[in-house]
Parts: sequence; C-alpha cells; structure tokens
Amino acid sequence: MGQIYFIILLLSFGYILQYAKLPQKMPHILNKIVIYVSFPAAVLLYAPKIEFSQSILLPIITPWILLLVSIISVFIFFNNTNTNTKAAMLLLIPLGNTSFLGFPLIESVLSKDALQYAILYDQFGSFLMLSIYGTIVVSLYSHGKLNPADIVKKIALFPPFIVLIYSILVGYTPEIIMPLVKMLASTLTPLAIISVGMTMKLRISEDRAIFAKALLLKLLILPILVLSVFIYFDFNDLTAKTTLLESAMPSMITAGILAANAGFAPRLSSTLVGYGIILSLVTVPLFGKLFDFIF
Repeated sequence: MGQIYFIILLLSFGYILQYAKLPQKMPHILNKIVIYVSFPAAVLLYAPKIEFSQSILLPIITPWILLLVSIISVFIFFNNTNTNTKAAMLLLIPLGNTSFLGFPLIESVLSKDALQYAILYDQFGSFLMLSIYGTIVVSLYSHGKLNPADIVKKIALFPPFIVLIYSILVGYTPEIIMPLVKMLASTLTPLAIISVGMTMKLRISEDRAIFAKALLLKLLILPILVLSVFIYFDFNDLTAKTTLLESAMPSMITAGILAANAGFAPRLSSTLVGYGIILSLVTVPLFGKLFDFIF
C-alpha cells in the first residue's frame, strides 16, 4: 500500500502544478523524457527477464481480443450518441493507461517481477493499438481517409518498442552500464505520475450519463469479462494476474489527447481520463484481491 500512497502523492503534486506558473509545454517535456529515457531503460531492465513460453501469449493476445469486445460495446452502449462522442469512446474505451500509470500500479499491487508481462501487454497491445487502431479511428472520423505510412512511422520510431525488440532478439546489456540503466528506469514512476497529474481534468462535463457509462464499462465491466474468461480456463499464474490488472487500467492519456485534438468530445474525454485515473487507484487493487480470493 505504501507505493499506492506514493502514487497518490505524486498525482496530487502534479495536479497542483497545473496552477503554478510553469510553461504550458511542461507535461509534454516530461512525457518526452519518459518516452526517450525512462521507459526504454525500464524495458531494457525487465524485458530480458521474460521467459518464453505459451503463457506469455496471454498478455499479447488479450488486449486485441479486448479491443474487439470494446468496439462492439461502444456501438451497443453509445449507439445513440453523436458521431464525435462515439469516436471519443472508440478511442477511450479500448485504449488503457497501461504504461505511465500501469507500470507503477502493477509494481505496487504485484511486484517488479510482473513488469515483464506488463511490458508485453503495453508494447504489443496498447502501443500497437494506439499506433494502428488509434490512427485509423482519428483518420476516418476526422478526414475520412487513412495514411498507412503514418502508422508504420509511429511504430518504427517509438524508442521503447525499438528497445523491446532489441531485448527480445539480443537480450544482452553490458554489465558496466546496468547501474545507469537501473538509475534511469527508477525515474519512470515519479516522472510519469507527475506528468499524469499535470494533465488531469476533473471538471465533470454535461454528459454525465455518458460519463458514468464509460467509466463503468472501462473500469468494471471489461475487466470482469477478462476475469470470467480466466476463471473458465483456470489461468491463475502471475502472467494472468498481470494481464487482468492491465486490462483494468483507466483510459490512456494519449487517447484522451488524440480525442480532444480531433474535436471528439474534448471535455468529456479529458474528464474520463482524469476520474478514471483516480478511481483506478481503488479498482485495480480490488481486482488484484478478487483474483487472489478466487484462485
């Protein structure tokens, strides 16, 4: 629980900084540091520990199945909403905050050993979905056309993904630089959570019914479906538990930014991201306890 309190403290600190006289680009700068320095270092530290077996397919396949379920759910639950709101839901419901918030929460609720599976879920699931599916949604709902070159570029130039592929194929890091790698990886949690806090929006929009349904779907219904499948197939190891908790993460900040920038219900999108982060500090640990109780 100590690290949960630490996360809350960092979130609060980041949120308070919104009212400080800092450059508007400060969260963007922190995100760049995380993406280009902290995140790749964490991948380099934990990815080589991945033991290749059939079980590692679970955190890779699950997010894509959940993507399909999420799309269907959006067209069921939000079928009568306007086009912009539906486009926002198509981004915010499937795409989870599985790295910036996910890694610290996974480490807090489970252990550092679980991070290797969280990295697989995030990079082969959330990141690729953001790059491929997210680009498709924004392109089709904004411009009515798609540029495949944008997708390839986003995937090929994303530093953590490059490091992950290196770690899987080569898996060797010189011992002399490992202290530096550990030091840089340790900055991931504080920088990422402060950045999250600096971008949180808590003013509830006028679309309260949509807001409530989206939170319920994202934080409870979808992870309960994942847990039900795991119970049926008796998936009860650390890989399964990590996958469940990653599936229970709130909406991705980048998805909210994409939605807002594209004009897809910007106030609703920002509010969903903000409150989703706060509520997930309760719901994600509860799913961890529920998993332990069942298995």
